[in-house]
Amino acid sequence: MFNTSRDILNLVLAISIAGLSVFICWSLFYLIASLRSVYKVLKDVEETVQKIGDLTRFVRDKVESGASVLNNLTETIKDKLNNTGSYFMIISEVLKRIFDFMQEKKAAKKATKK
Repeated sequence: MFNTSRDILNLVLAISIAGLSVFICWSLFYLIASLRSVYKVLKDVEETVQKIGDLTRFVRDKVESGASVLNNLTETIKDKLNNTGSYFMIISEVLKRIFDFMQEKKAAKKATKK
């Protein structure tokens, strides 16, 4: 079967090349599987970052709309207080006259009882 040492060398080289080919194929398989896992993780991270970005935009929009509503509310309250301030003097004068009327009525009752 093996006539010369060159035949043995060729057989050893063929087995070595076959072993090296199997090792390279096995290494490429695990490298591709690892890269696929890294790709999936990066895609998940990208989706999470996108969701966080959407959430921050949503919160910012809500805060801005809330601030505008709050600004409108404060303007309305200021207007109401300014308008109420002018009526407050009239209301206090009416209450003062009612109080004076009640005092006079009481005094008149006391005077009639004596």
